[in-house]
Amino acid sequence: MRDKRLSLPLAGITVVDLSSNIAAPFTGAILADLGADVVHIEPPTGDDSRRMSPTHENGSAYFYVVNRNKKLQTLDLRKQADQDTLHKLLSAADVFVTNLRPRKLTELGLDDPSMRTRFPQLITANLNAYGSHIDELNRAGYDGVIQARTGIIGVTGDAEPARAGVSVLDIGAGMWLSIGILSALFKRTQSGVGSSVATSLFETGVSWSSYHLLAHQISGVASARSGTGHPAFAPYGLFSTSDGEVMIGVGGDAVFERLVDAIGKNELAKDARFNTNQERVRNKDQLRLLISEEFITYTTEQIISKLQAADVPADQLQLPEDLLHDSAASSQLHQLDVNGRNALIPALPLRINGEYPPIKFLS
Repeated sequence: MRDKRLSLPLAGITVVDLSSNIAAPFTGAILADLGADVVHIEPPTGDDSRRMSPTHENGSAYFYVVNRNKKLQTLDLRKQADQDTLHKLLSAADVFVTNLRPRKLTELGLDDPSMRTRFPQLITANLNAYGSHIDELNRAGYDGVIQARTGIIGVTGDAEPARAGVSVLDIGAGMWLSIGILSALFKRTQSGVGSSVATSLFETGVSWSSYHLLAHQISGVASARSGTGHPAFAPYGLFSTSDGEVMIGVGGDAVFERLVDAIGKNELAKDARFNTNQERVRNKDQLRLLISEEFITYTTEQIISKLQAADVPADQLQLPEDLLHDSAASSQLHQLDVNGRNALIPALPLRINGEYPPIKFLS
């Protein structure tokens, strides 16, 4: 394990992670997976993510996932001695990750101007809820709340709006902050000085909504929920088989021709209602009925085999836990010792020289 970590891209980089919950700690986990030495600072009461359901011992599924490969240290920043300990850590660090709101950073003397003066080599990285807009600078926010604000819930679901089933803003914002940090580390190799990078759940949500924003401006049509379908392509979505459901995606005319040929409905490719993607989107409900009539005559295995042979994107509907038995996921699932209990979690979805970065939980 130690030898493998020394060969990773960020070996030799030191990160102080003064963050909590999910998004910013996930940034720390990404950097740790890539080989950085990450110290996660917790208050005496523990990170809030320790108590997110379900829990095991003194942690939770979320806590173990976003704090893997880190060293843990408890500091009470209300005490001068612990503030001094933090400053000592920062004097030797390359990156300082926080998710404290600006007001709190200023109270603790950890705001960017103070950091730039005291630690000019340091890269400061902050992730908060609403970004830099002055009226919302210090607002509290969570993934689902900001999914609502940025329109993601508005276009997710079918009959009723739905929160995306995974924390897309937490994970996405954590990824954006990591990209900013990596860029700042590269810049420092040229300039010798650190930078300040920042993002937020809100800015991430606005970015994720790019297609819908531009589509509305082009078409003048209000955004709408598409269920498992897609407003830009047809046919697209879940279709019932005789024993389950299959997801298909048809992103172009050639793929559509291969689809209808595979299911014995070549006439649909010549039908004026369906011979271009724009027409298929316009007539997607009629097209769905016609394709559904064919799909229901096959088992899930039969239709996936037939469509894959025809080079049509198609796959079965699964639950996340089904990945534990999915051969395609097996090499990415690494064993983690969670307080004496073995569990499998996905490694960072990057292969470096053909291998996924190793995972270990350091308490």
